[in-house]
Amino acid sequence: MSTQHATMTSALLIREVRAGDDAAIEQVLGGLDAESRYRRWFTGGVDIRAAERWAAHPDQAGAVGLLAFVGEQPVGHAVLVPCAARRAEVAFEVAASWRRHGIAGALLERLLELAADRSIHEIYAEVLPENSDMLAVLREHGEHTESRGGGTVIVTLPTAAARHAAA
Repeated sequence: MSTQHATMTSALLIREVRAGDDAAIEQVLGGLDAESRYRRWFTGGVDIRAAERWAAHPDQAGAVGLLAFVGEQPVGHAVLVPCAARRAEVAFEVAASWRRHGIAGALLERLLELAADRSIHEIYAEVLPENSDMLAVLREHGEHTESRGGGTVIVTLPTAAARHAAA
């Protein structure tokens, strides 16, 4: 990690998406290269403008979005989408120049906190097997299960709400 990145990631700010974040979301999502888009949406033909519009208003789908900033620069985005009783899907993107600097892990930690606050017991991410960076981030966060099907790996992580319910 460069000294500049080390200093800047110590100033990482993660907050929920709010009105007026359209430009920040456009910068993060619109800045993804073709391979990153494929790994995130499983297609090279994603309508990135539609994805940006959805990400700017996740509450309209009952979801919660997060933005990560270093200073004024948006460097990451994440989303928590409740999909079943006590279960939610998560996904996130980090700007290419900021990958492998702890931003994805920090976003995942915040997603786990948001899920637990909403009494969600587990989160999961559906990941392409070749997306080793995403799989590593998910696996590094402790207890998890994995299953395979339909050409993807589904990684499931329990939240603090699940641990409290089991106690």
